[in-house]
Amino acid sequence: MRLTVPEKINRKAWLARLGTPEDRSLDIRMSEAEHTLLDLSDPRGVYVYADIGEIDLPGEAIKKHLKGCGRMVLMAVTLGPGADTAIRKEAARDMAMSVFLDSGASVLAEQECDIMCEEIQKSLPRETPFMTGRYSPGYGDLPLETQDILAVKLDAAKKIGLTVTASHLMIPRKSVTAVMGIADHPVSGYLAVCSECALKDTCELRKAGRVCG
Repeated sequence: MRLTVPEKINRKAWLARLGTPEDRSLDIRMSEAEHTLLDLSDPRGVYVYADIGEIDLPGEAIKKHLKGCGRMVLMAVTLGPGADTAIRKEAARDMAMSVFLDSGASVLAEQECDIMCEEIQKSLPRETPFMTGRYSPGYGDLPLETQDILAVKLDAAKKIGLTVTASHLMIPRKSVTAVMGIADHPVSGYLAVCSECALKDTCELRKAGRVCG
């Protein structure tokens, strides 16, 4: 499924990714990076329905997230290779711009996930019209290795050109896989706490007094 490209990248989320307060002096460079990303991105997504327990989702947090749900939706979204190429090229000649592109592309990928979720919400079966938020591998105690399983189940390589490396990283890099629960009643999902995260001892956000949720 081809997804629409938004008119703008969310600046507030972008600055948060950069760890920088709002600063008008950054506007020119961010606008340049934004133009590049919106021009080069070719966002695509794919999703399938699955029964709870149909695939192995290790960890306690994902079980809490899917509690009360009768089924789930597996999803993958990618910006395509264009953003990766731009980030890599700029890293060789302008590292600052490469950082702007990298962080901006991450925000754009999340915006595309929001668009994808809106499309999924419209297509939910009548008997299960309620959906949780997204829960992705690498979050909480759901291991990154789960991306391998989701990519295969979604046939992501064929459908949207998304592959997973032997080290469980996605290519193109600016891609997201996620799981959402669906139910016949309102469900809120679950936000994992730091103590459940596999990265709790090395997390840079925790060291800075921040959390990813």
